[in-house]
Amino acid sequence: MKQKPPTPTILSTLGALSGMGFTIAIPIALGAIAGHLLDGYLHTGELFILLGLLLGLISGFYGAYRLYKSVFH
Repeated sequence: MKQKPPTPTILSTLGALSGMGFTIAIPIALGAIAGHLLDGYLHTGELFILLGLLLGLISGFYGAYRLYKSVFH
């Protein structure tokens, strides 16, 4: 018979939530910075900054989802 995993403590929950914040924020910032640099280099207006933000959002939320699954399930 499978044992139920222990319930997370308040400190582990706070640690996971702060980790989720960094997991979401860092890819968004890196995507925006990389897009800004590419736009300046290629003179494309705001195309790559928007693509960088979109890819940063997708990868950030996917990383936060994976972190949530590993901590709370």
